[in-house]
Amino acid sequence: MWPILKAITRGFDAFFGIFAGTHPVLPLLIVSIVAGVVMLLIFGKTSNQRRIAETKDKLKAYIMEMWIFRNDTRVMFAAIGNVIANNLRYLRHSLKPLLFLILPVLLIMVQLGIRYGNAGVEPGGFAVVAVKLDGSARPTEIDVRLDTPFSLRVTSPPLRIDSAGEIDWSVQGLIPGTHELVIQTPSGPVTKEFVVSGHPGVRKVGAVRARAGTWAAFLYPSEAPLPRDSAVKTIEVRYPPGDLSLFGIELHWLLIFFVVSVAAGFALKGVFGIEV
Repeated sequence: MWPILKAITRGFDAFFGIFAGTHPVLPLLIVSIVAGVVMLLIFGKTSNQRRIAETKDKLKAYIMEMWIFRNDTRVMFAAIGNVIANNLRYLRHSLKPLLFLILPVLLIMVQLGIRYGNAGVEPGGFAVVAVKLDGSARPTEIDVRLDTPFSLRVTSPPLRIDSAGEIDWSVQGLIPGTHELVIQTPSGPVTKEFVVSGHPGVRKVGAVRARAGTWAAFLYPSEAPLPRDSAVKTIEVRYPPGDLSLFGIELHWLLIFFVVSVAAGFALKGVFGIEV
């Protein structure tokens, strides 16, 4: 799975590189519009378009019947029942294409998440570095150390939490850039990127590096996953959340993605002749 995620990540890196120096919302809008078109085409190819069109026509007819015979209780309730039944049929016809949509949408969201979900530490700012160990290891009984380059500074002794299987350090970012933390363990060193932001714009910030084959490794493909036999389960840098401002309004990237992609799909369904 990692080679596929790596290739996809490189493709998104190349795309976002084109928009370096622009407003961070611009590449998000373009990705959202393209995602909306892709979702529309997948829906059209994997759904029964004839049945969906028939179901929608019946829904319109029964809704009109409800309005025309709104003073006839018997007809009104029959029309309501038919509307509910056809809504269920529509959902049934939509289920298959929705299953085909899950994976591509999830892959796009993962790539956007590592670029918009977290902000790097500002120069002079701090973040907690949390190392979770294998369930059989007790942090107070194992020799684990954190080494940093001169561009970072460890500002606290390790906090060892046996109940959580976790060791925490406070780390200060000094120089803008992507730096490498090295966690020394009895089974060998493992590394994690630490991002210090030096300029506005979109920057790839993977908060977690996890073992291969785990859900966390899928969600954070900015770095290669840890070996499956590593004594470390995850290394997390607890960055501040990312934020986007558009016309002075703070917006979450997920909201922009879903609104724009869905709006693009509905706006272009007539162009492609697809019933949704």
